[in-house]
Amino acid sequence: MQQPKNLNRLLRALSRQGLDVSYSNKVYSISLNSSLKEHWQDASAPTAEVLLPEDFPVEAKALKQLANLANVRHPQGGCVCRACATPDFHPGDAGVAIGSIVETAGMVIPAATGSDINCGMRLHVADLSIEQFLSQSILDFRF
Repeated sequence: MQQPKNLNRLLRALSRQGLDVSYSNKVYSISLNSSLKEHWQDASAPTAEVLLPEDFPVEAKALKQLANLANVRHPQGGCVCRACATPDFHPGDAGVAIGSIVETAGMVIPAATGSDINCGMRLHVADLSIEQFLSQSILDFRF
């Protein structure tokens, strides 16, 4: 499997910025290293993941925002269960990477929605098999 060019150099640079990052099967796994974790964050925080095509430019700021999102905890017990990102993810202005996907328990994180809703990714649910979908023109479907 081909890995991004200069991957080792990139991983070292990200480590200096406080991120533990690994890359395997086109998936980046990101977490804050212990030097960046605050007193309210613990080791049980999930590792954030993002599937990126080979040679996709990786932005350290977006990775750090995704790792921070995975570490969100509420004093009353709410937490992030899982944090991922869509392949079009990039740094966000509100501190949450655009394209972040977050599953929480016991809390809602309004900033995770952001203002770039549907800026590049779409999901349409249709009750069709792949064969039905491929046999008809997309214009024939009524969503």
